[in-house]
Amino acid sequence: MLQLMSTHVLQNQVLVGMTGTTSRHVNIKRLRYVKVNTPALDEQRRIVAYLDTLQSKVDGLKHLQAQTQAELTALLPSVLDQAFRGEL
Repeated sequence: MLQLMSTHVLQNQVLVGMTGTTSRHVNIKRLRYVKVNTPALDEQRRIVAYLDTLQSKVDGLKHLQAQTQAELTALLPSVLDQAFRGEL
């Protein structure tokens, strides 16, 4: 989770609980008590809706890319034929 690497959480909650002298480590039990912020449920839903919209656009672009590639593949023999006959 990115919040564990944020300056506030890392310095104020994670690093202060590190133990050991030669090899410092974080106690997993202590991590259970680290407080992280989560957006309100309405905000989470808004974010999900936005990401769903973006994913839909990505899917559409992938579909267009596949169509374009199929068209180029279909045209390639014709283009090569014309090139070798000197018609280009």
